Amino acid sequence: AGLEKLSPDGAAAARRVWESGETSDADTGWAFRPLQGLRERVGVVGLRGLAPDAEGRVSALLEQGAVALERAQLASAAAENEALRRADRLRSALLNSISHDFRTPLSSVLGSATTLLEFGTDLKPAVRRDLLESIAQDARRLNRYVGDLLDMGRLEAGALKPRRSWTDVREVLDAAAERLGERLGGRTIERDFARDLSKVRTDPVLLEQAVLNILDNAAAYAPQDSRIEIATHEDLANVLITIEDEGPGIPADALDRVFDKFRRLQAPSDRGEGLGLGLSIARGFIEAMGGRIAVVSPVAEGRGSRFLIALPKAVPTAKELL
Repeated sequence: AGLEKLSPDGAAAARRVWESGETSDADTGWAFRPLQGLRERVGVVGLRGLAPDAEGRVSALLEQGAVALERAQLASAAAENEALRRADRLRSALLNSISHDFRTPLSSVLGSATTLLEFGTDLKPAVRRDLLESIAQDARRLNRYVGDLLDMGRLEAGALKPRRSWTDVREVLDAAAERLGERLGGRTIERDFARDLSKVRTDPVLLEQAVLNILDNAAAYAPQDSRIEIATHEDLANVLITIEDEGPGIPADALDRVFDKFRRLQAPSDRGEGLGLGLSIARGFIEAMGGRIAVVSPVAEGRGSRFLIALPKAVPTAKELL
């Protein structure tokens, strides 16, 4: 773009300086100087009206500028390479996750369906029902996996646009707990909801899915017959949600990575693993709505985890009203 503003002769002189690395004071009204970095040439600068006694100072400035430009280009290239490496690691993790986590339920569906097709008329009704329930359960698991991949794709592409409405988060928490259904197993959910709670402008669908992902994670790692507590309260600026389980807790050196994609700790307690996307999606959804999410672990006696969600109020509450 800079060369287009020069005369043809000036543009040609600038190109010669770029190609040769030698200065040029061609009769074009411009003095062209190469910008030579430590490793390579990074540009050409054109000067007009340069006083003879300023040549030394200008040359020193151009050398410093060339080195700075080269460092900036190297930093940009390094960042691009790191982004490519991260993308490659993500693709590898995705392929590994799909090949591992999709194979188990698919094998179960295939085995149950084949048994029904080949021996259906000879099977007792209770056996046939068990096989059908197994197919339905694994199909639902596969559907969750596909949903997680689609949600992560929306987050990665920046295509997620929350649809905000005035929301009572207690109703959303009840809906998420209801959706957990049979995945809860023998665990119980206890609610500790504030009687009076401010509504927030948020997307109830995204919030419900984020809470469901956290509850699902708690149910995956907490032992049978344990308790999962959901609580709500508020401060001056936020409505706060806490979800606490009695699982083994999260190692201290893994706390800062618990929301990473494809991050799984030890094996879940009693059911098939997920893709390791649930908590990452939960964080993406909460942050897309302007909220914050964090985790504390252990909670008591070296066990348990507590997830905290803060959703900002449209208008802060006056201190005397709380």
